[in-house]
Amino acid sequence: MIERMEKLFLYGLSGDAQQVLGELMRCGCLQITDPETMDGYEQLQEMMERPVVDLYGLEQTQARLASAINVLSPYFEKQKLLQQKPKVAFDRLEDQKVLEEAEALCQQVETLQREMGEKKSQVGKIQFRQSSLEPWKKLDLPLDQLSTRSTQVQLMTVPVQVPQQTLEQAVEEAGLPAYLSVISEDGEQRYLAVLCHKTAAAETDDLLRQNGAIRVSLEDWKGTAGEASRRCRTQIDELQREIALQEKSLKELAKQGEKLKLAYDSVQVRIQRTQVRQDTLETGKTYLLAAWVPVRRKEEVDRVLSSYPCYYEYHQPAETDDVPILLKNNKLVEPFEAATEMYSLPIYGSVDPDPFMAPFFFLFFGMMLSDAGYGIILTVAGLLGAKWTGSKLMKMLGYCGISTIFWGAVYGSWFGDSIPAFAQTFLGLEISVPTLIDPLKDPITILALSFIFGALHLFVGMGLKAYLMVKRGHPWQAFFDVGLWYFVLIGLPLLLLGEPFATVGKWMAIGGAAGLVLTQGREKKNPIMKLISGVMSLYDITGYFSDVLSYSRIMALGLATGVIATVINTMGTIAGGGIVGFILFLAVFVLGHVVNLGINALGSYVHTARLQYVEFFGKFFEGGGHPFRPLRTDTKYYVVNKQEAD
Repeated sequence: MIERMEKLFLYGLSGDAQQVLGELMRCGCLQITDPETMDGYEQLQEMMERPVVDLYGLEQTQARLASAINVLSPYFEKQKLLQQKPKVAFDRLEDQKVLEEAEALCQQVETLQREMGEKKSQVGKIQFRQSSLEPWKKLDLPLDQLSTRSTQVQLMTVPVQVPQQTLEQAVEEAGLPAYLSVISEDGEQRYLAVLCHKTAAAETDDLLRQNGAIRVSLEDWKGTAGEASRRCRTQIDELQREIALQEKSLKELAKQGEKLKLAYDSVQVRIQRTQVRQDTLETGKTYLLAAWVPVRRKEEVDRVLSSYPCYYEYHQPAETDDVPILLKNNKLVEPFEAATEMYSLPIYGSVDPDPFMAPFFFLFFGMMLSDAGYGIILTVAGLLGAKWTGSKLMKMLGYCGISTIFWGAVYGSWFGDSIPAFAQTFLGLEISVPTLIDPLKDPITILALSFIFGALHLFVGMGLKAYLMVKRGHPWQAFFDVGLWYFVLIGLPLLLLGEPFATVGKWMAIGGAAGLVLTQGREKKNPIMKLISGVMSLYDITGYFSDVLSYSRIMALGLATGVIATVINTMGTIAGGGIVGFILFLAVFVLGHVVNLGINALGSYVHTARLQYVEFFGKFFEGGGHPFRPLRTDTKYYVVNKQEAD
């Protein structure tokens, strides 16, 4: 059902605003509404204004906590699959000590992170410089002593495409006193040491540059390239040891990671509460807020507000109010709210379709998937998934799996015909599975059941339309627009049943049709147009028949699931008995049925939902509602208890 709502107007002292909002957040039973929706908002603006809230400090603190958590996350203990969030008392999140402890821890993490970052940067720089020494490690001259009084050694690189002989010939033809020695070579460059007289150094350098050589400067290194490279390695090893110690410190700090997570959620609660202040109106000393409250939870609000000096009153929703929607159903129906929420919530003052839709969704899904083996898997997966995640959709699929088991047993389908196929191929036994209805031999019975259930589905939808009309004070309109169609749509099938039902059906159909002709044009002023509109309304019977035909998809999908499952089993037994045949059967069985289950479960869900959204909802549903979003804690790492202590 749709929860009844009332609008709360609360007037209090500005000094109490944060505490009141905190208590209401703990309660989680009202939705703060924009002050612009208040009656007389223009006049209130002249006396009050929206408070200006500063979230920068809180957001910066939260960002620091998130960064620290991210740094420590590689060292956290691995969580179990689908592990539930730990619980924490609301008062614990309000404790300032939580933030103080996290602040100290956060500073330690930031210091270690900064120092590690600096050391890793140093390692990178040293490794880069070390890489520049690698090609020269065979040069046994000290890099800081590459010249004498009259000679010098120039280090140069040249592309390997330039032959060494070409360089030597160019030096010789120029008559330069220089000697070229190849130190090393890789796939792209050749590394040369050029010994020359100082008087010819510049000319030698120019000549070699013209042939593609590039001067290399390593004068800032001490000792040979090999010695310098070993010193680099020593520095890198020392830095990495220091980094390893700092990582060990981070691992120790990660044991206190829950403090950071708790503080993160604590700041999140403070941010939420501060943001809500923007939806209040304040003077220097007082504040005003408006909120929607479910009627059944008014006592909780009263209990909170009774502790503060304030004035409040409840108002019934006005016709122009955009009232939020909160659905309340029993545990069997509640999971099926997921299907309605995917489509649209009903508007306030209409009807919640879920109690009426749930039995049909349950029924149609099972008839479409219709394999007991698949149903067992779906039930277990859905209910376990719902337990771990709290998802309505998962629980709904788990329930639909129960229907699938039932209809699979009715059709005698347990992973298709896997039981008789396996017994005959590998055990040499003829086994038959009990079957109430064989879809392949008796599809007409299933089609008839589909039409009967479909017609009942449509009649319930029409009944809900009539209910809304009566509820809104239009009982005659309900009779004319729905009741008369009941006469026609029930009477026509009775004609096929023989006497005495045929006679009853004939007069019901005639009476209903006559009533429709006389009433469906009642809004027209011209008598002739009234009659024409009434006659034309009888054409709507084709729409009802086409709606009923839509339910043939129930039979079609049920047949598809069974036939594909049977084909999979046939493919699995094609190699016959024996070890090889068994291995092939197992592989085909697992892969084939997983794919078949996935495809047909999705198809069953989509087509079942389609029957609800188009055929059923089309008869009465008034969508467009928006969900009730209460003021409550929206935390990332913890589930918050309302109680004062765990």
